[in-house]
Amino acid sequence: MAPKISVLLPVYNAENFIAESIQSILDQTEPDFELLVIDDCSTDRSLEIIEGFQDPRIILRKKKSNSGYTESLNWGIDQARGKYIARMDADDISLPQRFEKQLLFLEQNQLVAMCGTEALVEGSNLKFNYPCEPEAIQANLLLGSSLIHPSIMGKTDIFKAYKYDILKEPAEDYDLFTRLAAKGIQLANLEEPLLIYRVHTNQISKVQNQKQIGSAQQSMLRMFCLFDYDRIQYPDETVLSYIWPTRSINRGQLKAGLVFFEQLKNSKHPFTKKEVLKVIRIKRYNLFKAYVQQQDFGTIKASFLALRFLGLSHWRQILKLSY
Repeated sequence: MAPKISVLLPVYNAENFIAESIQSILDQTEPDFELLVIDDCSTDRSLEIIEGFQDPRIILRKKKSNSGYTESLNWGIDQARGKYIARMDADDISLPQRFEKQLLFLEQNQLVAMCGTEALVEGSNLKFNYPCEPEAIQANLLLGSSLIHPSIMGKTDIFKAYKYDILKEPAEDYDLFTRLAAKGIQLANLEEPLLIYRVHTNQISKVQNQKQIGSAQQSMLRMFCLFDYDRIQYPDETVLSYIWPTRSINRGQLKAGLVFFEQLKNSKHPFTKKEVLKVIRIKRYNLFKAYVQQQDFGTIKASFLALRFLGLSHWRQILKLSY
């Protein structure tokens, strides 16, 4: 008989965390799951630790070559037998009622395809504070990833239909969420923290960080393309310079970017007006801050000036911009 949940747990050199991670899954109050552990040719004691568990719900795949995190996830999706798929990372901890509460939510909200949870950051009082409602999440994806990847649970048929894009690693989660949202597929979050999220130095290298930024930029662009703006006047490269500004922004780009964001307010889009206005306010702030930073004001002063800018109703006149 197929389990209710298939848990995907990719592993690579996680000997310091993997035992606690697996145990947190085995201790779930919802016991009807299979745990697909995919070891990506670890060179430490990870495999030995995994094999020390005797629970029959654990299915271990030992990969023959190191082919990456996303390939491991897609293999797990192909093998999944449960009605739902849950994600887990080898360095995080799921709190005992996580599966029970996510399963109940998804069963009671059939239009929602996937839900994440809030998380506690180990050793910190920080929280992610992502929105919970589907409409708010859809708009928040204009700003960045809006679900905590190792906390998600969703319908298996959705995972199988969309899968992860290997080329988008290590921002494959944001890519997946934006592809779903762009199709109108509902995503949600539970407000309760049901995951303990670890932050440590081995997570992303400098090379991977650059790949992550490049992938995330394309995912953000996908969401902005849901606005009905002039694609000839505003090609993708130009829009990217506005929505993900760099320190090289000049005064002309600042002017054009502010016009672009002003036009978005009145264009057709699938978002709620309230959420769009919030997103545009933040994007204007980031664009103005990037420009001011270039003037050697420093980050703190640039932030202050950008905030002043946002509070001025006659910002066109202040910047002496003519439209």
